[in-house]
Amino acid sequence: MLQIHREVDLREPVLVCAFTGWSDAASAASGALSYVLEKWASHELASFDAEAIYNYTVTRPVVRLSGEGLRALQWPTLTCTGLPLPHAPQDLLLLVGPEPDLRWQACSREVIELARRFGVTRIIGLGCFYAPVAHSAPVPLVGTAVDPDLRAALRALAIGETRYQGPTGFLSAVLDAARRASLPAATIWGAAPSYLQGMPNPKVSAALLETVQRLLHADLGSEELAAMGRELQARIDEALAQRPDLRQFVEKLQANVTEAEAEPAAEPPEELPSAEAVLRDLEQYLRQLQEPDEE
Repeated sequence: MLQIHREVDLREPVLVCAFTGWSDAASAASGALSYVLEKWASHELASFDAEAIYNYTVTRPVVRLSGEGLRALQWPTLTCTGLPLPHAPQDLLLLVGPEPDLRWQACSREVIELARRFGVTRIIGLGCFYAPVAHSAPVPLVGTAVDPDLRAALRALAIGETRYQGPTGFLSAVLDAARRASLPAATIWGAAPSYLQGMPNPKVSAALLETVQRLLHADLGSEELAAMGRELQARIDEALAQRPDLRQFVEKLQANVTEAEAEPAAEPPEELPSAEAVLRDLEQYLRQLQEPDEE
């Protein structure tokens, strides 16, 4: 299932994971790690056998057209990349790709085997969920850890421990496998505004990446990502300025939902007026931000 392509020496690396799909609302977690991979020189070290972990009727391959109009098929891949950081105390391993559809227990054990093979000291998983939070508010963050030191580190960063119970994603399988292997591990989740579904949210990506930086005492160059988040917020504010009714709804979200209340699958507070209808209207209106002008 796990295929090692290259062996490298890394300094007490930390494995950071993000999986597209169920645990990646607004592409925030995968967006954070994709940004790092684009910014820093890295080496692909390992990958998982796609035939063993994906159901192609669920996680489908994608057809792309080249500049010459040729069609190319891109298969889903879950890859591990080594990222040396000479300016930081430790190096990184980044595990990024679609969430596996099949063999979660075997695949999570292979992640732990991968971590042991490269001398990983900690595992950090990143995720994102939609919640009734405002785009203009600080990004709410929650998390959990299987190691007392990491749990204390999250508390020191004012990251509350999630109380969520219910259906879960592959991140939880990795966390459980790490616990069984006595390997320190934690997951950190950001909350993205539920009325911005369907668009990447670099503000949440930046908040997740900045948290990783603070945990690892390493500068990963998150400034550009944070600037992209501020630009998105400004565009949304500009759009809402033309719709006072929708702006009032967002202001109520900011007033009524606190960081401590944000949880996966949280329900909107009862005070929100006609939330479902207003959210639908707001989503439709803000979707125009992604669409090119037809002039």
